[in-house]
Amino acid sequence: MTEGGEDLEAIGKALAAEPRRERALELLLSHARRLSRAEAGTIYVRESDRLRFAVAQNDVLARRAGGEAAPSPLGEQPLRLDERSIASYVAFTRATVNVPDVYEIPLERPYVFDRRMDETLGYRTRSMLALPLRDARGRMWGVLQLINATDEAGDVVPFDTRSEGLVGSLVSHAAHLAPRQKDGSG
Repeated sequence: MTEGGEDLEAIGKALAAEPRRERALELLLSHARRLSRAEAGTIYVRESDRLRFAVAQNDVLARRAGGEAAPSPLGEQPLRLDERSIASYVAFTRATVNVPDVYEIPLERPYVFDRRMDETLGYRTRSMLALPLRDARGRMWGVLQLINATDEAGDVVPFDTRSEGLVGSLVSHAAHLAPRQKDGSG
């Protein structure tokens, strides 16, 4: 059992029982955010040489909008895998990335953070945890990106190793959410 009383196996079963893939992705993101105390997150799905925004959640923007759903500026332009973004790096290397403050990424890192979305939305991304999503054969089909871990007081803090481990275990229960392979990529 996790700290919040959630059993990862039970969450995995709930994901498997959801007949609609989009809803299952929303549940995956919601549970990952709850386990890590993230105020926001995104799931990208790989489509050939791009990552398409599939699900986005942001509590701060949702409160600002006065409802439960955050305004979504996502969807029109997928990320190319050759971009130097954190999500593209995770998709390319299949490595987990945990950044305490995305505005202070060292220059020698192979990825950068694009501040334009923050500027457009009037939001401040600080901590970020990004993990690859893999199918049962280990092929990467997406990226789960969590934004701004919070402590008990609601202050933004870096993602800790416990949260990283819990979310890593959770995403292992999401292999069945991978899209069907048409071109053998992944």
